[in-house]
Amino acid sequence: MKKKTQEHFKAYDYFKTNLKKNDTIYCIIKHVSQSGMTRHISFFCIVDNQPRFLNGYISDYLDYRMNKHYDAIVVGGCGMDMAFSVVHHLQEQMQHYQYRKDFKLNHRII
Repeated sequence: MKKKTQEHFKAYDYFKTNLKKNDTIYCIIKHVSQSGMTRHISFFCIVDNQPRFLNGYISDYLDYRMNKHYDAIVVGGCGMDMAFSVVHHLQEQMQHYQYRKDFKLNHRII
């Protein structure tokens, strides 16, 4: 198991204070590799009618790497909705740390 960094806990605090039950996380698929095995996906939520990009926080919290332009997360895999996979992973981790099984996130691909 990887040692948790200060950035990990800072990202957790951000999610804990800014994400609420049934919030929607919007996803933009910016690039799909030629093989179809890798995607660059950008994530954001809307707070006070302003987009809040979550890429850096998701990267720090869930150990995904950023693409070379730092505008999306690199997600490997195929055969399923990979944006859903990341949002579900975030939801599961938040449930684990907060001991709240009712914490649910929605996702939408734009």
